[in-house]
This record gives sequence, C-alpha cells and structure tokens, in this order.
Amino acid sequence: MTNPDTTPASDGGSPRHDLSQLKIDRTPPTSNSRWPILLLLMLVVGYIAWKEIPSSVQSQDPEVITGRVQRRGGASDRTGVASNGYIVPRRRASLSTDIPGRLIELNVEEGTRVERGDVVARLDSRELQASRARLQADRDGSLAEAERARLALERQQSLSSTDDLSRSELDTARATSLAATARVASLNASIEEVEARIDKSTVYAPFSGIVVEKNAEVGEVVASTGGGVNVRGSVATLVDFETLEVQIELAQTTLEAARTGAPVLIYLDAYPDKGYRGRIRQIWPTANRSKATVELRAEFIDRDEKLLPELGVRVVFVPESEANPTPPQVLLPIRALLATEQPQVLVVRNGIIEMRAITLRDDVGDGFIEVGSGLIGGETVVLDPDPALRSGDRIQVRSP
Repeated sequence: MTNPDTTPASDGGSPRHDLSQLKIDRTPPTSNSRWPILLLLMLVVGYIAWKEIPSSVQSQDPEVITGRVQRRGGASDRTGVASNGYIVPRRRASLSTDIPGRLIELNVEEGTRVERGDVVARLDSRELQASRARLQADRDGSLAEAERARLALERQQSLSSTDDLSRSELDTARATSLAATARVASLNASIEEVEARIDKSTVYAPFSGIVVEKNAEVGEVVASTGGGVNVRGSVATLVDFETLEVQIELAQTTLEAARTGAPVLIYLDAYPDKGYRGRIRQIWPTANRSKATVELRAEFIDRDEKLLPELGVRVVFVPESEANPTPPQVLLPIRALLATEQPQVLVVRNGIIEMRAITLRDDVGDGFIEVGSGLIGGETVVLDPDPALRSGDRIQVRSP
C-alpha cells in the first residue's frame, strides 16, 4: 500500500489528504516462494512410499538358508595347575654376513620358506673379485719365476758336481728358488682369503625354515657389527617352525607339578577351544628371585599351521590318564557341499560369502559328514547353495 501525499490547504487551514493514491497490491505471489513447500511435500511422500516397499524389494541380495558346522570331542578347557606363556622357537637365526657391503640381491620376503643352503641375499663383491683377479695374475707371474729358479738350481747342482761352480753360487741359486716358491705360496694364501670373503658376501640359509622378518632392502649397507644409523645388522630373521615350543614361568608354590616329561595341554589364546598335547622338555636350573618363578619349556606333540612364534598360550598340567584327549570331530551338514569336483562350501561372515576348499572323511549319519581340513567348527555355512554364488557376494539369511 502506498502512502498518500499530504499537501497544505490553499486557504491556510488543515492539510488535505489525496485519497486517490491509496492502492492495495493484489499481485499474485511468484513460483519461487512456493518451491520449499513443494519440495518438503515430495520428500514426505517419497519416504512414506519407501517405507511401504517390502525389504525383499529394497535389497537385491539373494536369500539363503544357513547351518552351523559342529565340533565334537577333543580336549576341553581344564582347570588346575596352569601358567600363561608364549610360543618361541628353539632355533632362530638373524642372517647376516661377516663383512660389510651393499645389498644387491634379496630373495626372501616375510613368510618365504627356504631350505638349508638356499641363497638368501648377496652383497656387492666387485672389489673383492678385482682383488682376486690381480692376485691370480701375480701368482701366474710368480709361478713362471719359480719355474725358472727351479731350472737354474738344477743346472747349478749339475755344475757343482763337477767342481765347475763355487759353493756360494749354488747357495744363491737354492735361495732364489726357495724365495720364488714361497712367493707363490703367499699369493695362493691371499687368493684363498679373498675367495673366503667373496663367499661371505653371499648369505645362505643355515637351516630349513620360514623367514619371519625382513630387516633390510636392496641398496642398503649391511654390517654384522658397528656401522652408522643407516647400516643394517642383518638382512632377515629365520625360524625353524619344527622347533616351536612354549616358554612359561611357573610359580614356585606350584613347582611340584612340574617335572621333565610331565604331560600338559596347551591352549592357544587365539583358538582356546582346542588343546594341543605337549610335555615338559626342560626346567631351568635356577629361579627368578624377583618374580618367585621358575622358567619351563614345553614341547608340542600335536602340531598344525596355527602355531606361530610369539602367540600367547595357557599351559595346563594334567594327569597321565588325561594326557591323550580324543581328537575332535568337525562335522559339516551334507547339504552345505557345493556340486564341484573338489569339496567346497560357502562360509558366511558378516553377510558376505567366502568360498572355502575342504577335505572330507567319513559320513557320520544324521545328515553330517566329517571334515578333515578347512573348517574348525562353529562356522556358518550356506545350505543347498546356489552354484551361481561366488566369494565376496552379499546375501540375506532366511529362516529355514
């Protein structure tokens, strides 16, 4: 609405108002003022419609029926005299060289299995090889000189037998021949020393095992002792997994339970349901005064791929009659087997499928078959699996 103009009256009286300029704005609102309301209405209608759609329509993930892999028998968790400890290797080596040098070849990574005598790494040995070549050339020249001295001595000896040569000349010839021979022997010794250093520039595996740490990279300088901050002391750490054992510290108050050969059951913290048979291999001949403990080492009778260095364990001392628990049975529903040439199942984890190869033993009845390897019990598997399913597919679990 516009304001009216106020003008003074011509006769000097009260001012007059011009009512003709009074207007009411009847212009309709523009579309820009309506769009927030329309957008809000569309969102509300869309949300209501989405809530009404069945969940099976919202998700395209296939539905499956699942079952559980069972585990029967085996060693159960026990109480009694026990102690915690760690798996440690009895044979472990930090592989290095006796000479410093720059690493030019490294043939292992963490997890690499090597056999005794395999080449693990090589250092740059070009300077040593050049020294050997120079010494070999000197030796060849000394051999020729020694041969000439030998022939000269023979002639001098022949002349001396006829009194045509003085005694001093013969002694001189003999000394020259001996010196030439000694020179050849010295060069041979130097060559052997250089060859030994060349051989030390190659790092060999001292025993069969698995590399658990790679401590250097190609291009770095390696030295067994000393060196600066950029010098590596070893190239890799090798462990003989056949010598893995358990290191525990037993309280002195329960030491009477320990004796060499005493049976134990070893439970891995990572897999507490399975007890590994073992026995005490060694009792340390001294105690730890501050901890009031004695260190023991227990060796494994049962072994598998789950045993790793530095895993935490719990060791339980058991009577002889309980030292041989029944091996556990892992039972798989027969309906979970895929129709493939090699036995396979689909394991479900967090709604995602993992295809896993297994080995089978005997049919135990009631719709179950014993598993030899690939499963440990407790896994969730797909029953009556669709052959089109693959590892990494997402699924929905449907009640049977």
